[in-house]
Amino acid sequence: MSALPATAAHPIAYLCAEFGLESDLPFYAGGLGILAGDTLKQAADDHVHMVGIGLLYRGIGSIQNITAEGMQYESNAKFDPVEAGLDHVYHDEQPLFIPVKIAANNIWLRCWKKVISATVTLYLLDTETEQNQLHERSITHELYAGSHELQLKQQLLLGIGGAKLLDKLGITPRVYHLNEGRPSFLIWELIRQLKERQGLAYHAAWRLAKEKIVYTNHTLVNAGNNTYSPHLIRAFAQPYAELADDNVDLLLFSGMSSKNEYFSNTIFSLNSSRKASGVSAIHTELSRKMWPEYHWSAITNAVHFGTWQSAAVAAAQGNPKTLWQAHLEEKEQLRAMVQNRTGYNYDPSWLVISWARRIAGYKRVNALFADIRRLKSILTKINQPVLLLVAGKAHVQDQSGKELLQQIIQTMQGELSGHALFVPNYNIELAQHLTRGSDLWLNTPEMGKEACGTSGMKALANGVINFTVTDGWAAELDWNGVGWTLDSERVSESLYETLEQKIIPEFYRRNTQIYPENWVAMMQQSILAARTFDAGRMLQEYQTTLYQ
Repeated sequence: MSALPATAAHPIAYLCAEFGLESDLPFYAGGLGILAGDTLKQAADDHVHMVGIGLLYRGIGSIQNITAEGMQYESNAKFDPVEAGLDHVYHDEQPLFIPVKIAANNIWLRCWKKVISATVTLYLLDTETEQNQLHERSITHELYAGSHELQLKQQLLLGIGGAKLLDKLGITPRVYHLNEGRPSFLIWELIRQLKERQGLAYHAAWRLAKEKIVYTNHTLVNAGNNTYSPHLIRAFAQPYAELADDNVDLLLFSGMSSKNEYFSNTIFSLNSSRKASGVSAIHTELSRKMWPEYHWSAITNAVHFGTWQSAAVAAAQGNPKTLWQAHLEEKEQLRAMVQNRTGYNYDPSWLVISWARRIAGYKRVNALFADIRRLKSILTKINQPVLLLVAGKAHVQDQSGKELLQQIIQTMQGELSGHALFVPNYNIELAQHLTRGSDLWLNTPEMGKEACGTSGMKALANGVINFTVTDGWAAELDWNGVGWTLDSERVSESLYETLEQKIIPEFYRRNTQIYPENWVAMMQQSILAARTFDAGRMLQEYQTTLYQ
């Protein structure tokens, strides 16, 4: 493909199941959505023509609550798109509605938009409209809806509806960027358009459509690579079989496993795109081993500094004393937020350690609590007190994750009371304060399972010292003088040893200054190192590597 730049008429179309732009817009669940939101914001900063395509969720189950016994339960956000500042999309001076065939019915999509800049708009598709039957209106209410049937409905609406929307608006994207596999049914609509307008046969249309699509895989964990039974996927594919001369098996062939045991979103996306990218060097290498027949590029994720880096810290980074003062102010703001959310107060002069991300087994939050007696001794040492903050949500259907979280909360409220707090409802606002106002950022995943991880980048940009397993992005940085690394094979022992012998003494060491000089020097080196993980670099690599 030629290296023509994106334009208003031919922008980059960036399709994703979630977009994290603001805390109160319930279109995101975790890191994938935050990355998508950061990408749009960076495109706006860099004046890159880009359109985002997603679904308009209504905040069902998006609020995390914790019972007195420590068990997570979900409640619904109060969300009104008009009050949130979203606008209807108009065509010929009328609100635009898009039909998408789901089984025997047309599902109608109301189209919304959020204008981010003169070059970037996010379009969101919504089934809450009177054209649909009552039971159809709730299809897009909940992000990552539970049943396989509902998941496939959302994916068809996102991919096919997104392509139809752009076509109706007269927008012909230079490239369609699929962010993981959920939007991948987009190719069926592109094939339809090519067959209808150019008179092409199925295979010729498929090859041309594929040339317009690129794909990014965001995880190798099974839960993030959806598979569906042949019987179920055939039922949803049947209305589109005419694209392949009424041969539904041909339509689905590029997503079927070798023995036709299941349909894979990931395989379908790889076969429907001309290039694929991983989100870190390690993740890309593992992806190549898992799917060696595809063209892979490594483009490490990054973060939008305008969203995540404290302006005060950025301004003060060159002066150690001023930087420490700016950090103390961020620590106080975090303390206030924690007190507001939990009702508990703490002394912000303590060493504050944070672990914050989705509660999932491979992220190993339980590694912190392997030896409660030893951890309590570490946190409560006289003259060197430590506070441990934990935040994160278990997936609404992950009962084992919820039980793990309950055990941890009960431990924090019991043996570790006064030195450990769980902060509920981890969202963008809380993440901003944690990655600015903590002193140490913990990352404990199983090696090879953290595809990238961006929260540590946000901490790095604010001079919050990382203490991490060197997986994902963390394998791409020389941590000497910047932070500390964990031995993944003995993660708990490594954690306790390094805290006792190195980290806590270093934080509390004071020389002639009233601030910890060596610690602040590491903060300065962290902020310098973070420049590699600016979303501007990532977006540039997309344009020169993935989109060309």
